[in-house]
Formats: sequence, C-alpha cells, structure tokens
Amino acid sequence: MTNRRSFMEMGMALTAAAAAGPALAQSKRGVVLNIGLLGDIQTLNFWSSNDVNAAVLQESVMPRLGYMDANGNVKSTLIRNVEVKDKATTFIVTLTPDIKWHDGVPFTADDLIFTSEYLVKHKLFQNTRFSNVASVRKIDNLTVEFKLKAAQVGFMDVMMFWVSPMPKHRWEKVTAPMTLNDDAGGVTGLGPFKLTDWKKGQYYIVERNPDWPAALGRPVIDRIVYRVYKDDNSLVLALRTGEIDTTSRQFLPSMAAQFRKNPKYRIFEPASPGYSYIGFNGKKSEFAADVAVRRAIAHCIDRPKIVRLALEGAGVPMNGAVSPIYKDFVKSKIEYPAFNIEAAKKVLKDAGYADTDGDGIVEKNGKKLSLKMMYEGSRTDYDKSVRIIREDARQAGIELLLEPIDRQVYMDRQSKTKEYEMLFVQWGAIVVVYDSFYNLYGKEAFLNYSGFFDPDLEKWALDAKESATIAESIKPMDEAQKVVVNQIPTLSVWVPNLIFVANTKFDGYLPNPSSNNGAISMISLLNLKLRGAK
Repeated sequence: MTNRRSFMEMGMALTAAAAAGPALAQSKRGVVLNIGLLGDIQTLNFWSSNDVNAAVLQESVMPRLGYMDANGNVKSTLIRNVEVKDKATTFIVTLTPDIKWHDGVPFTADDLIFTSEYLVKHKLFQNTRFSNVASVRKIDNLTVEFKLKAAQVGFMDVMMFWVSPMPKHRWEKVTAPMTLNDDAGGVTGLGPFKLTDWKKGQYYIVERNPDWPAALGRPVIDRIVYRVYKDDNSLVLALRTGEIDTTSRQFLPSMAAQFRKNPKYRIFEPASPGYSYIGFNGKKSEFAADVAVRRAIAHCIDRPKIVRLALEGAGVPMNGAVSPIYKDFVKSKIEYPAFNIEAAKKVLKDAGYADTDGDGIVEKNGKKLSLKMMYEGSRTDYDKSVRIIREDARQAGIELLLEPIDRQVYMDRQSKTKEYEMLFVQWGAIVVVYDSFYNLYGKEAFLNYSGFFDPDLEKWALDAKESATIAESIKPMDEAQKVVVNQIPTLSVWVPNLIFVANTKFDGYLPNPSSNNGAISMISLLNLKLRGAK
C-alpha cells in the first residue's frame, strides 16, 4: 500500500433467544463459535441499511474491502495494492486474486466498478464514498482506475473501511434495491464463511468457505452461530452460562464487572471512533424544524451528568460535532451551546414561546412544545441518557415524550420510513472524519436521515472531503462545524469507552476500535484458535 495514512497514524487517536431448532442442534459439529447479538439483524440486503448487527454478520460473510487494526490503521484485505497518483486525484486499485463469490463466480474488477456506480445511482448506504469519482476504468480483470473530480486524500481509507463489494451478476438487474430484503434467496457473499441457515429473531448460521484463499488466512472455525437476544440481561446471562462465547454488544462497567476477575473470561477495551447523538427531523415536526427549539434543547444537555450516570463513567462528554479523539479537528473548540437551563428558557422566550396555562410546558401558536424521541429500548445506556435529557428539558419548558422501541422497528423508522421527530442513537465509527463528515450531512448522503440541508454546510463539508492533504481539510472542517453547532441538525452527547467480553474457549481475538464489531472482525475470526491449540 502506498501513499496512505490512517486516522491513528495522523496522530488523531484515537431474555434469552427463542428455543433453538434442529439447525442449532447440528451446530455442535466441528469447531463452533457462538456469538450473541442484541436484537435482530434488520435485513440481509447490507447496502440498504446502516445496521450494526448486519455489520457483525458481514464480517464473516460479506466483508468490506479493508479493516481497521487495533492501532486504528486502515488496512486492506480484498485489495492487494493501491497506487496514488496526480496529487490524490488518481487511484489505481488492484484486487486480491483468487477470491470467489460463494456461488463460484470470480470476484473481479467488474464487481468493484459496478459497486461504485450502483451505490451512487441508487443513493444506497455509503454512496458518498464514490460521489467524487469523475470516471472509473477497468485496466485488467483485477485492476481499476478511479479518477476523481477533486483531490481526496482519504478516498481509499474510507472506501476500504466502509464499502462491501456487490456481486454484479446478482444485482445488475435489480432496479429497486431498497425494496429487496435478500431474505428469500440468502446472501451471495465472498467472505471466509457462507450463510447457510437462519431464522429471523432467533439465529443466523454460517459455515466455513472452502474456496477462501489460503493466502488471506484460513479459519479454524467450522461454524459460527449468531444468536439473537432481546435485552442486555439475557445477553449477559448467555455469556455467563456458556451459551455464547462472545458478543458484539459493548458492555457497561456494571455488566463487565462480573467477568473481570474470572479467569474464564477476557476483557477488551479498544478506543472508540464513534459517539452518541440526537437527531432532529424537521419534516415530521414543526418544533424539530425550529432552530430555536433545537438550540434550547442543546442548552439542556448535561453531558458530564449523562456520562456519569448513563455510562457509569465509561465515556467522555462530546461537546462539539467532532469527536475529541480527532485532536487536529477540535483545536478550534467549536462547541454546541453549553448546558444552561436559564439560557434555554431565554432562547424559547425570544422565539415567542410562553407557558400560558401554567403547566410548565411552553406553547407557541396554541401548540405545546412537545417532541417524541425514539431510541432502542433494549439499550440500557440509551434509556438512561434520554431520561436524564427529558428531565432537564422539562425544566426549560420542553416536553420530550420517550419512545423506547424494538430495534427492528427503530431501524426501519430511522433509515427507511423516516417516521420520527427526534432520535437518540450511536454511530459505531466515524473514520477519517474530514472525509466522513460529508457522509453525515451531504445532501445526497444516506446517513443524512432527516434530509437536512444547508448550502454552507454542503459547501464546507464537501471542501473538507475533497482536500489534497489533511492540513488543507482543517479550515473547511472548522467552517462546517460552525454551521452544525449553529443550526444543530444533530446534537452530539458522548463518546463511549468500549468494553467487550469473551470467554477463553478461543485464543487470538484481535479487537478493533469500533462498536460495529468489537473483537469479532473478520481478521479476528481468521486468527481465532481453540485455547491450547498449536
């Protein structure tokens, strides 16, 4: 790999499942790894959803082009080499040879070209990773040339970390990809494991792929069973009883405490490049569309208290739109309005809100200032966070109605139907922030769930993304942050300290700094061995 730098190298540090059926009974053949999921997988159409549980399954079945190692370095797997030319405007990408899709069709340059064009055409997840591409050309069966409209130093890092290639032969005739769940026909993946059986809400079973290239590392695991659990308590119990070996769920300190001094378990605590945030949907609520209301709510976020009580101290407050781990991009201290209930009251009063009936909630134009905030009810840290925010907001005259819902319903409402007024959620990882910022706020970005648009934010986020050097991206990032903290389309709350737990059945876990997959990334799965095995 040439002429690339990762975000850490830049100095920016970072109830039990339903009864098992016959398929699970058979899963004891060979070497089996059992993984617990908190909630179900939203869809097996990985390109239509930003689902952390789907991302966990992808690590074995449909891996991304690259990965992040324990030190935060973005490295390649499905890509053998990258040549960067013309001051970061031309990238020549050579794929790793001898990789086949699970149906036996070779993985080639045609698949990578198809992926880059299809994601943009249909505005699918990670579409903005290729929005700067001016042209793409096949050099040979394993080599692709990307020419960019403007220099983009982070082009390959974000492509490798985020993008899973699409099998052209399966998807080229699909004209409405957002309506395809891919549940009926399964998944035509290319990873070290094949999806062989699943039952929604209960389990997903993958088996070792015999065609996986030995040069990339052959797994000793024969089968992985992903078991679905409805809440934290049942997940922790399953780990204690040995029903699962590990989980993708990050633990709170109180959850991890019962495992820390037990030699039968291991604790992994990697850094987190992700954070929690509040999102506003002005298309569903006139109050969410009012910047004065968003600013007043910003004044009601007591981050130190939330970290102390909701995260049990395992995290840090996030005062601006960029995580504090990206030190070069927070030096300007561009921050949201500080916690101040009296300031929140003044903002509302100046905007024409008043409590005319004495019930403690302000009104405007005869309507009470009331907003619904949805979140995944199975997450203890989310539940505690929103309850603290609700109580402080009420002191300012704002009524927040909490909507704890099943994560399947949550994911559909967040990314498909957009049926929410406010939401509370956590990004698993924001990697190469000067590039990824546009993926959060860009006009056509999949992750811009509410469709918020500000022309200045669009300009500055795009300028930051299309920078020839990291140094050149700092000024536009500062300007983009100023718009975010002024307009408040989203409101950051905390950065978690990640804690993952596994039993000692296996040696060789390679935890990565992301709550997307913790200690069970593809590289980790390839490295695992039964304890004591040579």
